[in-house]
Amino acid sequence: MELKVKSKAARRTLVAVSIVVFVLLVSYVARTYVASVLAQKPSIHNLEWAIRLDPRDADYHLALGRLYEYLPTSAQPEKAMAEFRRAAELSPYDPRPWLELAAASEFQGDVSKAEEYLRRANDIAPHLPIYQWPIGNYYLLHGNITEAFRHLRVVLAGTRTYDQILFSTAWKASGNADVILDQLIPPNLDAEFSYLYYLLAHKQFAETLPVWKRIVASPDKFPPREVGGYIEDLINARQPAEAYQVWKDMQEKGVIHYAGDGNNLITNGDFEDEMLKMGFGWRIEPAEGVYAGLDTVDYHSPSHSLLIQFSGNSNINYHGIYQYVKVNPNTSYRLQAYLKTEGITTNSGPRLEVRDAYDAGALAKSTDDLTGTSNGWTSLLLDFKTGPKTELLVVSLRRLPSQKLDNLIAGKVWLDDVRLTAIQP
Repeated sequence: MELKVKSKAARRTLVAVSIVVFVLLVSYVARTYVASVLAQKPSIHNLEWAIRLDPRDADYHLALGRLYEYLPTSAQPEKAMAEFRRAAELSPYDPRPWLELAAASEFQGDVSKAEEYLRRANDIAPHLPIYQWPIGNYYLLHGNITEAFRHLRVVLAGTRTYDQILFSTAWKASGNADVILDQLIPPNLDAEFSYLYYLLAHKQFAETLPVWKRIVASPDKFPPREVGGYIEDLINARQPAEAYQVWKDMQEKGVIHYAGDGNNLITNGDFEDEMLKMGFGWRIEPAEGVYAGLDTVDYHSPSHSLLIQFSGNSNINYHGIYQYVKVNPNTSYRLQAYLKTEGITTNSGPRLEVRDAYDAGALAKSTDDLTGTSNGWTSLLLDFKTGPKTELLVVSLRRLPSQKLDNLIAGKVWLDDVRLTAIQP
């Protein structure tokens, strides 16, 4: 649709109006551009000029207020408050001016006003960690731990940025494990695992148990590797019963799945389930010149076995295949497994070994070793009795260094159907 203006006067008026609008628009763009350039190098002089050029930009008032508030050479609290109030008027749904007003009011000793402004900021951004963090810290500094934890819980639910300092501060402020877990730690697996490992790092093993119970009770799933470090720390802290309970909890929750029978204390002894390489499952530690992995071609019982192949380049002291096993003191046990060898060189071949995980002097026994090439699968048996303090065993496939001149080991060994059972009296 084309509009035609026939009157010369009307055309002149239209042109004049267009020119005025264009000039005003160019002027506005120029002013806002110059203001933004000035604000990029914040100083009181630059920000005052930026506000003159673009008085309705709340960010300029906010930045100027911060300079008035915090510059030690030109601190002017009243001017700062005025700029913060103006920023709040221009942008009432931005929590930043309200937080600045709260901080300025607190500095001036007006606690009631500070808390009023904090409530306004909280109403605007109740779920944003970046704003809940200063609100929570305010109440923490003023000794209101319950209110502080309410806001800091939002922080933990939304970000991992502040975890370590927050956990540390919470323990200094409260020191009550139950209060911290109930009021501060949100029902969020990421936050709960972060807190669990914080407690482990500080050797607070007893305090980890309620955290773990809450994690297990959660309907949410998690990968087994999340718990590997927890079990490892409990084992290293000589708490095998607690470590094994965590393992059983994972099985009951369905995080790990092993078939097996109840009499066999070895986990995944037939190598048919996933090799988790953590907890009370099989561990495979890498070693130079040794390959270890599942074999689906040669096995004693279908359809997997564990294959270890030595390259022939070293006289290795090998114990890279092992599993922790929870046992009872003063109890007789039988270890049984099937091995098959092919071309194992030297006079020292692979064998099975059991030892006390904490004191090899209390228990350390092994089967005879196998060398050369076996005629099919060989059954190995080892009967032993645990000592009065033995609660945790290490069951491993072991090869000791040879003392002969020709000592570089090569060849293959297969392991399958490993069983450890209590011998009934």
